[in-house]
Amino acid sequence: MTTNLFKDIDGENVSLIKLDIKYLNDMWEYSSNPKMYEHFEFGPQKKLSDTKTYLDRLIKRSNGVDAYWWFIQINKTGKVVGSFGIHDINFHRRTCEISYAISPSFWGKGVFMQSLKLVLDSLINEFHFYRITAVTSSNNVRSINALKKVGFKEEGVFRNFYFMDNTTRYNATPLALLASEYTEL
Repeated sequence: MTTNLFKDIDGENVSLIKLDIKYLNDMWEYSSNPKMYEHFEFGPQKKLSDTKTYLDRLIKRSNGVDAYWWFIQINKTGKVVGSFGIHDINFHRRTCEISYAISPSFWGKGVFMQSLKLVLDSLINEFHFYRITAVTSSNNVRSINALKKVGFKEEGVFRNFYFMDNTTRYNATPLALLASEYTEL
């Protein structure tokens, strides 16, 4: 069994589309930008081949039973500017975790919120997921605040959770959204 029940999701300005190698150059463009990694525990991809290896792994994982990733595509231009994933899917409990990466060139332009809404509408209204979680750096205030806008609530702190460059540890903030708490924007 695979998670092939997840399909492309079309929105007004952005769409979530199936991962495809034909968007490798777009992915490389944002994956090589150091600014995107300010809250990740790993750095930018240094070569196009690194991005291809990472994309191949995401595609393979998306063909499994407990994860699925989309590219985030700008409808007007067809450009891919990020990725959005659901993983650790438990269909019995109707739970999952979300992960995402958006090109810094598109921060503050509504791309994340539109993508988040598309995913949550699908998970909650179509697939009847009950609980959706996200984990981010405790310093990633933009991400935490965006998640809170749609009803996610902080559930504590994972102390020294992330380990950057084998030298620095920093906290992560787990957040969760129950379907009944979802605030559709």
